[in-house]
Amino acid sequence: MIKIILPLAFLLSACGKPIEEKLEQRYESALLPGVAEEALLGMKVYKNFNLLPLTGRVQHQNKFWSGNSWPLIKGAINYRWNSPGKETIGYLSPSRREVFSMPTERLKILSPSEKYDLYMGRYDYPLKYDVEWIARQGTMDWEGLCHGWAGASLNHAEPTPRVMVNPDGLKIPFGSSDIKALLSYAYSRVIIKDEEMLGKRCEREINDRDENCDNDLTALSFHALLANRLGLRGKSFIADLDRYKEVWNHPIIAYEAKVIRMDSKGSGKVGIIRTTFEYLDVIEKNSWDLAVPSSLSSKMTVEYELTLDHEGNITDSKWLTRERPDFLWVIPQVEEFDGYMKNVRDLIK
Repeated sequence: MIKIILPLAFLLSACGKPIEEKLEQRYESALLPGVAEEALLGMKVYKNFNLLPLTGRVQHQNKFWSGNSWPLIKGAINYRWNSPGKETIGYLSPSRREVFSMPTERLKILSPSEKYDLYMGRYDYPLKYDVEWIARQGTMDWEGLCHGWAGASLNHAEPTPRVMVNPDGLKIPFGSSDIKALLSYAYSRVIIKDEEMLGKRCEREINDRDENCDNDLTALSFHALLANRLGLRGKSFIADLDRYKEVWNHPIIAYEAKVIRMDSKGSGKVGIIRTTFEYLDVIEKNSWDLAVPSSLSSKMTVEYELTLDHEGNITDSKWLTRERPDFLWVIPQVEEFDGYMKNVRDLIK
């Protein structure tokens, strides 16, 4: 590993190290004011390369778990994952009379949406029918609820199985993956504002000749968010890791940046940085109990060029790798879901 020797060299290997009060004044001179990074984080953002850690990892790692992306073409959360028939779209749900005569093992095979409807005392299954309408809009195998899973995993510990009682006394069993599905759906309904994103979605296909996309994520913003949120504060964020039309959202949980080369340029410097970051991956296999292992992670490596001024502040950047994140975003923990989904929180108390 090639490192630059700096006055605050201990910061280069810090994992989520908080900013010490005595260093606050020095950091103040390295603020990145009035830009999207600060609005996104809701906190001060620093851009002095010399003061930012080259490694970082999330704190509170019990909040990060892998989950299904609940593809639309498989019915999203209408998918009866625990049923031998693996029903997806268009199946009939049991009537009120039928569910009260069903043993627990038969109730277990119902879909997450059916179970939630029963918990709400709705034997006409409004959630199931809403989800079916949404699912029928999906045409590509990558379309699903990965954004909802990423937001839920970012904010909640892996859910454990529960037995819930509805207003009529019916006991409904929920497996871990049932609750993950409902959390994923509830989080997928939360509107993410433009100011809560860095970069915009690229709508071009991977084989388009023109690779550039307007408002693409810059390497400067990428490095600043990694170092400020994950490196200095031990907090995760979400990245769309497919640069083109497909969208694959994943929580970023760790990173390590290496200085490959640092050359003088005018009164400043230009450095080539190779950063490997670790992210939570989706899993296709669902489970009644906690998943073993609860999280599956993968890694991506990107290279970019950073331009520094004479004080070490990052002033410009350029991507060197073709594959890289498309956009970044964060979502705070939802304390109360809106409307019909409001009782999802009962499942994680």
